[in-house]
Amino acid sequence: MTGDQKDGILRTGRLILVRHGQTAHNRERRMQGHLDAPLDDTGRAQAHQLALHFRAQGVTAPSIHSSDLARAAATAQALHRELGGTLLQYPSLREIHMGAWEGRLYSDLQTQQAELFSRFWGGDAHCLAPGGETPHATGERVLRHTLAHWPQAGKTLVLVSHGIAIGALLSRLLGLDYQTGWRSRALEHRNTAYSVLDVDPRNHSVLRSELAQAGHLDSLEAVLTP
Repeated sequence: MTGDQKDGILRTGRLILVRHGQTAHNRERRMQGHLDAPLDDTGRAQAHQLALHFRAQGVTAPSIHSSDLARAAATAQALHRELGGTLLQYPSLREIHMGAWEGRLYSDLQTQQAELFSRFWGGDAHCLAPGGETPHATGERVLRHTLAHWPQAGKTLVLVSHGIAIGALLSRLLGLDYQTGWRSRALEHRNTAYSVLDVDPRNHSVLRSELAQAGHLDSLEAVLTP
C-alpha cells in the first residue's frame, strides 16, 4: 500500500481554481490583462463571501497560490484570512497579456479592430492582441505552474487567477478543445466563480470536476441589487 492509498482506496488531492473578484475595469467592460486594477467594493464583498462559503464547505488550511496582480492577490488574501494555510504569489498565474488592448474598452475595440476582436473572443487559441500573448501560451504557462505544485494525497491547492488563464488551464487538464469550450461558455468563470477538481496525486489526472460554481454569489447579489 502506498502513501496515496488507505485501505486500498486512492486518497485524492483537490485543486480549486478561483477567478478574482470584480474590479472597476470589469464593471466598465475594459480590457485588463496585466494592468494592475484593484478590487472595487463589490469585488471585496465577493471575495469575502467566497471565503465564508469555502469555510462552510470545510475547506481549511489549504495551500493558496495567487497571481501577483492586485485583484487576484486581494481575493487570495480574503481566503487566507478565513481559511488559514499558506499564501504565496506567482507571476506565472497572471492573466493573459493583452498588449496594446490593455485599458481599452471592449466596445471601442469591437468597432475599431472588428476582425481581430472577433477571432480572439471567438476562442481562437493562437490569436493575440497586438503585442500580447495567445490563450495557448497562457494555458501552457499556468499548466506548468500547476503541474509543478500538483496537490498531494489529502491536500488542497487553491489557485487564484483570472478568467482566460483559468479557461485555458482547464482545457488542458480536462482534455477539451479550447475554442469549443470557450464558445459553449463551459469554461467561463464569473468574478469569484470557482472550479473544483479531484485529482490523482500520482499521475496528474483529473478524476472528477465541478466547473464554474457561483452559488455563493446568490445571497450577495440579493443584497447588492436595488
